Amino acid sequence: MKPPSVLGICRERVFSPGKVEDDAAIMESTLAELSRAGWEVRVLRAETVGDSTPRPQNVLSMAQSDRVLNVLAEWSGKGTRLVNTVSSVRNCYRKPLTRILSESGICIPPSRMVALREARERISLRPSNRLWLKRGDVHAVEDGDVVSVTCREELDQALEHFQRRGIADILVQDHVPGPVVKFYGVGRAEYFRAYLASGGEEVTARVAALRAVAVRAAEAAGLEVYGGDAVLAEVNGPVLIDLNDWPSFSRCRQSAAESIAAYVKRPLKE
Repeated sequence: MKPPSVLGICRERVFSPGKVEDDAAIMESTLAELSRAGWEVRVLRAETVGDSTPRPQNVLSMAQSDRVLNVLAEWSGKGTRLVNTVSSVRNCYRKPLTRILSESGICIPPSRMVALREARERISLRPSNRLWLKRGDVHAVEDGDVVSVTCREELDQALEHFQRRGIADILVQDHVPGPVVKFYGVGRAEYFRAYLASGGEEVTARVAALRAVAVRAAEAAGLEVYGGDAVLAEVNGPVLIDLNDWPSFSRCRQSAAESIAAYVKRPLKE
C-alpha cells in the first residue's frame, strides 16, 4: 500500500516579518514527525506554489496570500485535505475576524473599523487614554502596522504610516490593562500552551479560562492550528486581542510539532 503523503507550504516571506526561520522551523519539525511515521513529505515556499504544482493528497499550509489560497481552494474542491482550511485562514483577516469574534460572544476590546480618510475626525483621544491602531486587512507585515497611541502627535504619525502603505481601513481598539499572554493550540483543546509575553514564563496550568476562550475562538474561525494573544484582565477575565493561523510555536516547537502530526494522522485511523 502506498504511504500517505503530505505537502507542507511555508508562509510567504511578506507575511512572516522577522519570523521566516521560525515559521519554517515549525513546518519542518511537523513534517519530520510525519516522515518518522512513514509519510512521504515535501515542502515548498508559498511563493513557488501555482496552478502547475501537482495536487497533493494532504496539505499543511501556512500560506496567506489570495493567490495561493485560490490554488488551495481549487485543490480542496478536488479532495485535498487542508490544515488549515482556506476559509479559516481568510477568517483571520482583520475585518472578518473582528466580526466573527464579536458575533460569537468572545470577549475582545471595544473595537471599531474606521476608514483611513475619516480617521482624524472619528478618532478621539482623551487624557490618559491609550488606543491601538491596526491595519484593517491582514496581520502586521511591517513595523507600524500595529501601534499604540496616546496623543494627537502619535496618532498623526500612525495615520501617515497607514496612508503611505495604501491601507484603506484601520481597526481601532481600546487598550485593556493587564498581563499579555501568548497562546498556541491544536485541534479542540487537544494541545494548548500559554506563556507570558513579558519574560516568556509558561502559565498554561494557570489559565484554564483562557484555554476555553481560545478554543471557542478557534472553533468560531474554523482553525485547527492556531495561536494568539490575550490580556488577563482583572475584571472580565481573558480578553482576546489577536488570533492567527499557524503561528511559529517558537516557545514550544517540538511538542507542538508532535501534536500537529498526531492530529493530522488521526483521521486516517478512524
